Amino acid sequence: MRIHIGHTPDADDAFMFYGINQRRVDVSGLEIIHELQPMQQLNRWSLEARLEMTAFSFAAYAQSFQHYRPIQCGISLGHKTGPMIITRPETSAEQVRAGLLASPGDLTSAHWLTQLWSPGQKTVTVRFDQTLEAVLGGHALAALVIHEGQMSYQEVGLKQLVDLGAWWFEETGLPIPLGVNGVRRDLPEAVQTQLAQALYDSIALALEEVEPALDQALPMARGLDRDRCREFVLRYVNQSTLDPGPTGLQAVSEFYKRAHRAGLTPTPLELDWIEPATSAQKRQTGESYRPR
Repeated sequence: MRIHIGHTPDADDAFMFYGINQRRVDVSGLEIIHELQPMQQLNRWSLEARLEMTAFSFAAYAQSFQHYRPIQCGISLGHKTGPMIITRPETSAEQVRAGLLASPGDLTSAHWLTQLWSPGQKTVTVRFDQTLEAVLGGHALAALVIHEGQMSYQEVGLKQLVDLGAWWFEETGLPIPLGVNGVRRDLPEAVQTQLAQALYDSIALALEEVEPALDQALPMARGLDRDRCREFVLRYVNQSTLDPGPTGLQAVSEFYKRAHRAGLTPTPLELDWIEPATSAQKRQTGESYRPR
C-alpha cells in the first residue's frame, strides 16, 4: 500500500521522522512517500484528505477531523515556550495589537493563539519562513514566528515582544499544543495502528540517537549551527512528544475550549486518539521512555 506522509521541511519534523526515513521501524507492506510542505499547505490539503498520513495544526484539525484520526504521539507541545511575536525594538504591544502582523496562515495553531492573545488581530498570510522578512521589509509591524527564526531574530536587530507559549502557560498552567499527526479514517485499522506505532518508534529512535538524527535535521535548520539546531529540535521533540500524558491531553482539550469561546471553532472537539501499543504498554506498567 502506498502511503503519502505529509510533514514540514523543518528540522524538528526531520528529526521526528528519522526512524521512518532510515527504514529502521516497521513499515513492512507500505511504500512510504514523504511530502514536504509548509504547515499552511498541509493544513489546506488536510481539508480535502489528500494524504494518507499528515501533520497538521490543531487549528486545522478542527476542520478536518472527519477525515483523520489523531495519533497520540508526535504531538508538538510547547512547554512555557511556543510561537513568538517578533518586532522592531521600538514597537510596543499596543502598536502591534493595533497594527498588521505577518502570520504563517489562518489554519495554524499559532494564528489561533495570536487571536486569543489579541482578539481581532489584523494579519497578513506570509510563508512561514518569510515572516521576519515581512517586518524587515516594512510590510508588517510584527511577525508570528514558528520556525528556526525563533533562534536568530536578534541577529537581524529584532526583539521578542511575547512568547505565546509562555503567555499561554501563565493563563492556563499548561503546555501549548501546536501540531499533531493523523491517519486517514478510510485506511484499514491495521494500517492506522501500524503507522501510529511506526511514528512512535521513529521518535524514540531519534531520541536514542540524537546526533545521527541531527545529521538528518541540520540541512533543514535554515542556517542554525548544530548546537542551536539541537536546542530548537529538543524544545519540540522530547518525552512529551512520545507520550503527552494526561497534562498534554488536557492542554489539547483546553485549547479547543478556549478557541470555541473565542469563536474560532464551532465546537470544542473530543478527539478519538490512536494510542501506539508501546505507549499503552508503558502506561500500564508505569514505565516511561528516557533517551540514553
